[in-house]
Amino acid sequence: MKTKNIILRISFIAIISALIFIATAFITIPYAGGIGYFNVSDGLIMFSTVFLGPIVGIFSAIIGCSFGDLYAGFANCIPFTILAKSLEAIAVFLLYNSLSKTKYLKYISYFISPLFMVLGYIPYYLIYDDGQGVLALISSLFDLIQALAGGVIGITLHQMLSKVHLPSYYRKEALFKSKDSSTNTNNN
Repeated sequence: MKTKNIILRISFIAIISALIFIATAFITIPYAGGIGYFNVSDGLIMFSTVFLGPIVGIFSAIIGCSFGDLYAGFANCIPFTILAKSLEAIAVFLLYNSLSKTKYLKYISYFISPLFMVLGYIPYYLIYDDGQGVLALISSLFDLIQALAGGVIGITLHQMLSKVHLPSYYRKEALFKSKDSSTNTNNN
């Protein structure tokens, strides 16, 4: 069962990474000043993290967005992308799970967690703006719009696919089972 779990996670990471790469590289609008670009990958990152767990979400975000940056000619941005997208994925997972008992409040995590992504990119903007902050401010405003769009996309995907049955060995619940409880449960 453990081998099947690893193979499924790797498969999900590969598929979601490819989708995130497409959303990052091909569905873009460049920012003013050429310092970055608007893309719709955040919705996929947040959805995959909530729906498939933090391992799939974080690794998919890192791989897909890093290759997207490389493709778009922003190789110098990759370390900041790794930081920003990881923070976003971790935040959405923690917020969503802490609010998961509420009916609607849990969806606010799709709008709060992208703020961590915006914070992760501010050092990049300041470095490449010679510390003046003008482009950093403009780019961060565009990032906030991207975050809002990502939240809407993530919630939409969540609602559309929430009725899909996934066996527990690759859902996020499997990450929190103790060894005693995992031996006593049937993992489909």
